[in-house]
Amino acid sequence: MTIEPNDRLFIKLNLISIIAVYLLILVGGIVRSTGSGMGCPDWPKCFGNYIPPTSVDGLPENYKEIYSNKRHEKNLRVAKMMRGLGFESLANKITTDDSIRVEQTFNPVKTWIEYINRLIGVLVGFFILSSFIKSFSFRKTNKKIFILSLMALLLVIFQGWIGSIVVSTNLLPGIITFHMLLAIGLIALLLFIHFKIDIKRQKLQVNRENNAVKSILIACIVLFLTQIVLGTQVREAIDTIALKLGEVERINWIDNLGITFYMHRTYSLIILGLHILLIVKLFKGYNLVGKLSLYTILLVALITAEIATGAVMAYFALPFLVQPLHLFLALIIFGIQYYMLLVLAESTHSKIESSDAK
Repeated sequence: MTIEPNDRLFIKLNLISIIAVYLLILVGGIVRSTGSGMGCPDWPKCFGNYIPPTSVDGLPENYKEIYSNKRHEKNLRVAKMMRGLGFESLANKITTDDSIRVEQTFNPVKTWIEYINRLIGVLVGFFILSSFIKSFSFRKTNKKIFILSLMALLLVIFQGWIGSIVVSTNLLPGIITFHMLLAIGLIALLLFIHFKIDIKRQKLQVNRENNAVKSILIACIVLFLTQIVLGTQVREAIDTIALKLGEVERINWIDNLGITFYMHRTYSLIILGLHILLIVKLFKGYNLVGKLSLYTILLVALITAEIATGAVMAYFALPFLVQPLHLFLALIIFGIQYYMLLVLAESTHSKIESSDAK
């Protein structure tokens, strides 16, 4: 498929959307690491305004009670829906857990960190909406692009709604993990759209068939996604411990984590070894061309950096700036893994087609 000059705008919008989603994840990590997740107790507004206050003087004296009650009213509706879907235990927790109704004291710094996070979220939605509108030009020539763009738009809307539940449930563990998985799904969908629209420039020359390489790469992706989920659960456990011990005991937070943390830490070495095997197989079995050669080397470098940031957090009491970087690197790694899989799968497919033609 040849990309017409007037369709390059769609490619640019798609790339901007991908970058914006990654930026949102980075800022979201900063929100978590600074404890700013409840900086705005309502959604989509912040303290009832589109521009939040800079001082507690702009809020009524009983603001905690007001927003706690508002969140509880929303949670009753959410719980009813969860029961309808069969999630009885989650619904009960949402309605009966007293910690969900606890309201944070107004902090202007945390409020504005969360507010900036939401503004970037709006930009992501705008770019994906713009991509969808532009995808109308592909309805006749490449209907798949139009359908995928519609799916991306629906997914980002659903992601925004789940974000509102994260706020109303006071960062309830489990829902945060689901929120993260949706973000990963959105990244994968946007990368898939980019690959399909620009496929002619992404092909790989294959020296010989090597299905083992694709199998190893798929294993890398599955294991790494599991590692991300474990990391999210570790982060949720840290939130609970931080609330219990307080900031003065920050240096002891890691020591109070359970088996999930040790699994997460040990698992990373297995993942690194598997990726080194992947790189060896790739260079032996394929004639790497274009950016893919860079991706293969970059992948191991990023995983090494990911392990290093994890070690820094474990041994230096979870530095604020390292936490979001750790998550950001993880999702960059996933993006490269997934895109490499698309390239390898298409290249193998192309070779089979070429052989059949002969």
